[in-house]
This record gives sequence, C-alpha cells and structure tokens, in this order.
Amino acid sequence: MSVSVVVLENAEVRPSREFVARTAASAKADVSARIEAEIREIQFKEGSRVEQGQLLVRLENTNAGADLRQAEAELTASRAELQSASTNLQRGQDVAGKGYLSASDLDKLKDRFSAAQGRLQAAEAAVEKAANNLGYTEIKAPFDGWIGKSNFDVGAVVSPASGAIAEILVTDPIYVEFQLNEADYVAFRRAGREQAETIVNNLSLYLTLPDGKRYDQGGTLDFADVRTDASTGTVAMRAVFPNSNAVLLPGLYVTLHVEGQAGEARILVPQVAVQETIEGKFVLVVDDQQKVAQRFFTAGPRRGAMVVAETGLEAGEQVIVEGLQKVRAGVAVNPVSKRIDPDTGALTAAGEVSQ
Repeated sequence: MSVSVVVLENAEVRPSREFVARTAASAKADVSARIEAEIREIQFKEGSRVEQGQLLVRLENTNAGADLRQAEAELTASRAELQSASTNLQRGQDVAGKGYLSASDLDKLKDRFSAAQGRLQAAEAAVEKAANNLGYTEIKAPFDGWIGKSNFDVGAVVSPASGAIAEILVTDPIYVEFQLNEADYVAFRRAGREQAETIVNNLSLYLTLPDGKRYDQGGTLDFADVRTDASTGTVAMRAVFPNSNAVLLPGLYVTLHVEGQAGEARILVPQVAVQETIEGKFVLVVDDQQKVAQRFFTAGPRRGAMVVAETGLEAGEQVIVEGLQKVRAGVAVNPVSKRIDPDTGALTAAGEVSQ
C-alpha cells in the first residue's frame, strides 16, 4: 500500500504566542444632555464620521434664554446697588471724620457696601451659569470619531439622568485587549526593566481576523495592568493598531500573534497530517521497518500550512500526508516522498517545484 509522506526538517522559526483578544475603542464619550430640555434637532447621521466641534443635537432653548436674560437684569441691578452703596460709604467716611456721623452708622454703611459686593458676585455667577446652560442646548462632538445609534428621537425630553443620547468612539488607532498568564508576566518582569523594554521593542504583533485573514497592519504593545485578576490568574494587556480604513470595529474577537525577532530551530509539521484525539494531537509516520507508527506531539502556533512542533517529533521522520484514511499503526506501507509548499500546503513530487 502506497502513501505520500513529507520528511520533517528543521526550520528557523521566530518564537511566538497566540492570544484570543478583543478590539476596543481607544477613546469614547457619551453624547449626553447637561440640562433638562426637549430635543429640537438631531444633526448627525447614525454610524457616520463626526468631527470635533460639530453640532450633533440642538435642544429647546427658550427657558435657558429667559433664565440668562433674568440673570443679566439682576446683574445690572446689583451693579447699581453696589455703586450706590459705594457712594454712600464714601460720603459717610467724609462726614464721620468731621464728627457728623456716629461710628455705628458708619459701620452700617460698610455692611451695606459689603453686602452689595456679595450680591454682585452672586449675580455674576448666576449669569455665568445661565450662559453655560444656554450653551448646553447645543451639544457638540468632543473629538473626531464615529457616532453610533441615537437612543432618543426629536421631541423627547432629556436630562442628565436620561443617559447617553448617542456614543462617539475613536477607532483609529484601535486597542486590542488580551490576557497574559501571571506566571509568564512575572518571568517577563523578572528579566529587568531594561531587558524587558528591549524585548517589547523587538516584538512583532499582527492579527488574524474573524474571517481567517491576516490584518494588513502591525501593532505595538501599549499597556499592562498593575494588578492580576484573582479569578483568572491573568494580567490584562493591551496592544494598539492603526485602523485608518476602519476595518476593525470595537468588540471584534481576533487572534493576536506576538512574535520575537530572533529565530529558533523548530520542526514544522504539515497541518494536513495532524490528527487529534482526547489524548492530544498526533501524526502518523513511517518508521525504519516501513510500518506506520503514531506520534503524539506538542503543537505550537501555525505557520501558513504548517504547525510548529514544540516536542515529540524529530527531523528526518516521514509524516504521512496522503492516504491517512487507509492506514493504521503497525501496517506496512510503501512511502512515496512529496514536497510541501509551507505557505499554501500544495504537494508535489520530490524534486518538482509547486506552481
């Protein structure tokens, strides 16, 4: 019985780790009302790009405008009161020096002047507050970003307690959040600050998206939490990736690949040859007696059409890649050598070149 085999070889592989990760906005803000008022206009399109300072929502401003005019009138009256109190105090001080005004009456004039100063300050604060409230009737974007669904319609009465009218997210750059085992984190930190920074600066980060394709932009490590999660024994980590084309949306589950710069010798196994049971991953090989043998191995990350074998396999072993359904351990076979393209997995006869 003939089977196709690929001879395992050592290859230089950059050490890498894979993490299940999730994307998150690098900044977000709620578009919320700061006063109680009716929504008169919604000036944004849901799911669209907005710019800093862009008008998003206009609230009814009649009450806020009236409050401002009233506050301004009270400010005018307070200024007049202070001016009168100042004039009377000045006159009182002049005549008191000549003995025509008692000390107690002069103290009353001083008290009235001080009270008028206080009322002027209160009136100025009231005008400032009323002006702010009038300004709050126009809600603008705090920064450039993408705005989501509107939670209220025109005519709805909103207030600070109503919750967000909509949410603005910054997705360029975008965060990728993942968890690192606390033991690995401690080992990393034990290397020392300088060496740890060198390691981080030399890492290569890339993503595999939910459709199985690689994201075309690389990223960098950005943040490590200052404490571990006691329930999971992990440390929260974060990477940052450019996202100018808005390919990545917050909340996506992705695979984060973290690779070192220095290559290490590793055995690469054709993915097509790998099988799995409850005991683990294994391949079928042809031994020196031309018989099929089962080899369990520890699998590392994928490399195109290949899988890194951390332990359990050696260079020179013949792994069966075609005819797996016809054989079992202990059966004698006739191995036919093939070559495999490590990127595509295409098989060709030994000595041929895949197209």
